[in-house]
Amino acid sequence: MKSKSKILEECRTQFEIQVPEKDIASAFEEVYDEITKAASIPGFRPGKAPKELVKKHYSKNAREEVLKRVIPAAYTAALEEHKVNPVGLPEISEVNFEGEKALAFKASVDTKPEFKLKNYKGIKINKKKVSISEEDISKTLQNLQEISAQYVAPDDRPVQMGDYVVSDLECMVDGKPAHKKRENLWLYMDKESLVPGLPEKMVGMKKGEEKDIDLTIPEKYPDKALAGKLAKYHIAAKDIKVRKLPEINDELAKGFGKPNLEDLKKDIRSELEQRAKVGAEVEAENSLLNKLIDDNDFHVPSSFVKRQLEYMVEDSKRHLVEKGFKKEELDKKDAELKEKFKNDAVKRVRLLFILDEIARSEKIEVTDADVEEAYKSISAQSGKSEAEVKNYYEKEELTPGLKDKIRETKAIQFLMKNAEILEEN
Repeated sequence: MKSKSKILEECRTQFEIQVPEKDIASAFEEVYDEITKAASIPGFRPGKAPKELVKKHYSKNAREEVLKRVIPAAYTAALEEHKVNPVGLPEISEVNFEGEKALAFKASVDTKPEFKLKNYKGIKINKKKVSISEEDISKTLQNLQEISAQYVAPDDRPVQMGDYVVSDLECMVDGKPAHKKRENLWLYMDKESLVPGLPEKMVGMKKGEEKDIDLTIPEKYPDKALAGKLAKYHIAAKDIKVRKLPEINDELAKGFGKPNLEDLKKDIRSELEQRAKVGAEVEAENSLLNKLIDDNDFHVPSSFVKRQLEYMVEDSKRHLVEKGFKKEELDKKDAELKEKFKNDAVKRVRLLFILDEIARSEKIEVTDADVEEAYKSISAQSGKSEAEVKNYYEKEELTPGLKDKIRETKAIQFLMKNAEILEEN
C-alpha cells in the first residue's frame, strides 16, 4: 500500500491512498471463499457451487464487500504510517476502483489538536461568600404574597386603570382579521400595554359593554406585517377584576404548608442559601474554565466548531420560541446568530479538548457505577424508570456520549478540588 498525506488546514489532514492489485486480489479470494460456503445457485446444493460460477453470480456483492474491508484497513494503515491522531470518522472521496484491480481513494479526517497543556492545578479563583439578608427574605415573601393574590369583582363600577378586564377581543387590519377572535382574554389596564392606548380607551367601560376602538399598531410590534397599521378593535368587557393581596402573616404561611410565618421565613432562608451556594459554585467554576481557555490558545477542528455552532443556534432559537417568538422569523436570523455565537463555539470546543487532556493526564475514568448513577439521576428528572432510561440510552447508542459527559464532569470536579479558591464578600 502507498499513501501520501497533506495538511488541508489546522487540525485536518487528507490522505491519498493506493492499494496494489495483489492486495485487492487477495481480498477478493477471501470474500469469494466466504460467499461460496453459503451461496445458493440453481442446480447446486447451498455451498456446493463452483467458485467460478459463484463469481459470476455474486460479483457485485463481492465488490461491495471488498471495498468495505479494504478501505478501512488501508485508511488505518495510513494513520499508523503517518502517525496521525484522528478525531471522528474520515470523509472518503474520489474512489477509483475500475476493473476491480488496484484501488485508489482519498480520506480526509479531523485531527486532534497538538498543544502543551498549561498548569491546571492551583488555579486562583474568587468565590462569592453566601450571605442572605432580611431584605432577600422580604422580597421572597412579597413574591409569595403576589402568588397568593385573589382576583375579585369590585363594587359596581366601570373599568379603571390597574383593573383586569376579562374580554373577548377582535382585531381588523385592512378589513381583514389580524388574528383569531380571542375569548376570555385577561387584559391588564396598564400604560405599558402591548398596544399602547388600548387600556386608556377602555377606562369607563362597564361590565357587559362592547366597544369599537381605533388604534395605530406600534412600529415595534412583534408581527412586522401589522406594525404601523391602523387597527380596529372590537372589545366585549365580560368581567372586571381587581387583584387583592393577602397580608403577610401566619395565614399566608399556612397556605404554603407551614404552621406560622417564622417557620416559613426559616425555610425561605434555607432555600435562598442553597440557591446562592449553587450560584456561587457555578460562577467560580465558570471563572476557572474561562481561565483554562484563555491560558491554552490553540486551533481546533473546524467541523467540530461548525457542529457546536449549529447546536448553540438551534438551542437559542428553541428558548426564544418558548418565550413566544415565531420560529419562521428566527430561522431568518441564522447568519446573525452564528456570528453572535462564533467565538463561544470555538471556546467550547477548545475546552472539550482541554478537559479530555486533563482527564487523560490524571487517569480519570468512568466506571459502571458512574453510569448507573447517571441513569438514576436522569430517571429522577424524567419520571421514567431507571430500566427505561438505560434501555433507551443503549438502544439509541447514547451511552458513549453520556460517558464522555461524565468524564468531563469528573475532570471539572478534579480542577475545582485542586484550585485555590479565595472567598470574597
